[in-house]
Amino acid sequence: MKRILFSSLVLLGLCANAQINLTASAGTSTATYTTLKDAFDAINAGTHQGSINLSITANTTETATAVLNAVTTYSSVVIKPTVTATITGSIASNPVVRILGSNVTIDGSTTAGGTTRNLTFSNTATTSPSVLFMGSATSSAPIANVTVKNAIFINGSNGSTNFVVANGTTAAGYFNNITVQNNEINTGYNGIFILADAATAGNGNNLLVTGNTVNTNIVQNGILLSGVGGSSNVTNNTIAVVRTNAGTSASPVASVGISLSTGTNNASVSGNTISVKNTSTSATGVSYASAIYISPGATNVLTKVYNNTITEVSGILTYINSNGIYLGGATPNVNIYSNKISGLKNNNTTGTPMQGILLGSSSTAANSIVYNNVISDILGSGTAQVQGIYAFSGAGYKIYNNTININTVNSETGVSSAMYVYGTNITAAGALDIRNNIFANTRTSGSRFAIYSTAASSVFGNINYNDYYSTGTALGYIGGANKTTLADIQSGFGGNANSLSVAPVFVSATDLHLNPSSNPGLDNKGMTLPEVTVDFSGTARGAVPDMGAYEFTATALAVSDVNSDKIKMSVYPNPFTDVVKISDVKGIKSIQINDVSGRSLKTLIPAAELDLRDLKTGLYIISFQFENGSTKALKILKK
Repeated sequence: MKRILFSSLVLLGLCANAQINLTASAGTSTATYTTLKDAFDAINAGTHQGSINLSITANTTETATAVLNAVTTYSSVVIKPTVTATITGSIASNPVVRILGSNVTIDGSTTAGGTTRNLTFSNTATTSPSVLFMGSATSSAPIANVTVKNAIFINGSNGSTNFVVANGTTAAGYFNNITVQNNEINTGYNGIFILADAATAGNGNNLLVTGNTVNTNIVQNGILLSGVGGSSNVTNNTIAVVRTNAGTSASPVASVGISLSTGTNNASVSGNTISVKNTSTSATGVSYASAIYISPGATNVLTKVYNNTITEVSGILTYINSNGIYLGGATPNVNIYSNKISGLKNNNTTGTPMQGILLGSSSTAANSIVYNNVISDILGSGTAQVQGIYAFSGAGYKIYNNTININTVNSETGVSSAMYVYGTNITAAGALDIRNNIFANTRTSGSRFAIYSTAASSVFGNINYNDYYSTGTALGYIGGANKTTLADIQSGFGGNANSLSVAPVFVSATDLHLNPSSNPGLDNKGMTLPEVTVDFSGTARGAVPDMGAYEFTATALAVSDVNSDKIKMSVYPNPFTDVVKISDVKGIKSIQINDVSGRSLKTLIPAAELDLRDLKTGLYIISFQFENGSTKALKILKK
C-alpha cells in the first residue's frame, strides 16, 4: 500500500511540473514534458507517432531551439494551449522554434475554433534572434500544410527578422499550403519574411497571410514575399512600420509595409490597412518609404493590389521613390484598383517628391491597369513635388476612373499635380491610356496643376473623358508651357474631346464621394470601359458611367427658395465659397447654421450677406426663424 501511494505521489508530482501534455495515436500514446524542445525531440526519435497533440498547460523556458524534423512516423502535429502561456528562450542567432515537417498546426487560442491569442513565443536574446523558422531545404520534399494562427511572436531585437518561412534557416526554401493567420508580430527588422526559391516553378503555392497585426517595432518590411512563384494571398492584415534608427551604410534605408520582391508571381494583396513612418537617415542621407512595393520582375504572371487602405507614409525621405504604392522592376501584368491612399507627407526640405501611386516598371509592355483608386492628402516640404499618380517609366498603362484631390494645405514650393508624366523615361508612342478620371488640385498656393507632363503628346494613346480642375492659374502643363483652359488641354495633350473642367464638390476633404446635390455637371459624363464594371464601393457602373472612383446620381438641393406666408426670398449662391446672400431679410428673427447631424454651429443676426468662410467644406443646414413663429430650413453646400 505504501509503495502504491508513493508511486501515485511521484506521478502526481511529475504531472504538476509538466508544461506540455502529449497524446499520440501510435507509439507511446501519452507523455508529459517540461519544454517544447523535449517534446519535439521525442517526436523526432519516433517515440510518439501518428496523429499527435501537444497541449501547452503552462509557461516553458527553452534553452535551445525546439526543432520539429520532417520524420515519417507522425502524420500530423497540433500545438494548442489550454491556458494563456508563453514559450520563451534567450537564443542568439537562432529561433525559438523551427518547423521542418509538414502537417503541423500551431493554434494559440485556448478554445476550439477560437481567435483569441493566448499563446506567446518570445526570444529575449539581442544578438540576431528570431522567433519562428519553417521550411524545407529540399526541392523534392517541400513542407506543406502548415498553419500558424492565433499566436503572439515577440523578438528580442529589431535588427533581425521575427517570423521566417524559407528553408528552415534564412536561405530560399521550398513549401506549399502555408497559412499565417491572426497572429501578432512584435519587433523585427522584417515582421514576416517569406523566401522561396524562385527557380522552382510554383514554389510557395497556396500561401495565405491573413488577419495578422504587424505593428510594433518593425523597421524594414512588415510583410516581405520573395520568390513565391505559386498563388499567394496577403489579405486583411494591419501593418505599421516605424523606423527611427540611423543607417550605417550608403545603401538606401527603406521602410515598407508589404513588399513583393523578385520572382513573386500571381500574388494578391487586398484589404490591408497600412502605415509607414521612416525618420531615419543612412550614411549618405538616403531613405524612402512605401506602403506597398511591387517589384516581382519580368516573369510576373499577375499581381492584384486592391481594397487596401493606406493611412500614412511619412518621414524625412530623401530618395526619389516614396509613395503609397510603388510598381517597379521590369514587372508586367499588375492590377492596382480600389485602394484608398492618404496621409502622405515628406518632411525632407530638399525637394524629394511624394506620390500616391508610382508607375515605374521598365517594361514597355507593362499591361497594367490602375483604376477606382481614391487619393488625397499628399504633402511635401521645401521644394518637394507631390503627385497623385506618377507615370515614371515604361509603357502599357491603363489609368481609369481614379479620383485624385491634391488638397492638403501646403508648405512646399514645388509643382503639385494630380497626374504627372515623366518625359525622360515615358517616351513610347501610346504608352498611356488615361480615361474617366477626376484630376483635382484644390490647394490654395504653389504651382498647382491637374495634369503635368514633361513627355510629348504622342505618349497619350487615348486621353479622354477626364475632369481637370485646379485652383491655380493653369489646368495643365505640356510642351514646356502652362495650359490654362480646357481648349489648351485639348490642343496640348491631344484627345480630350469629351473631357471637362468642372470643379468637383466632394462630401469632405477626407471623403471623395461626389456630393449628389452639387455636381450636376459631372453626372454620367464618363464612358463605358469593359475593365471597370463596378466602382470603388462595389456599386455597378451605370450604362453611362460617371468619371472618378464613385458612381453617383445628381439631385437638386432641397428648397432653394423659402416661402412663409407673404415673405418670399431666395438664398444664393448654392454651393457657395465664402458668402451666402439672402434676397430679403424682412420678417426673419434669427438664422442658425447646423451641421447635417443637427448640431448647432452658430446663430447669426439676420443680414443680406452671411460670412461663412470659417466653415469647412461640406454640407450644412441653414434654418430661419420668422417673427410670426414659423421656421424654414434648407441645405447649403460650402465648396
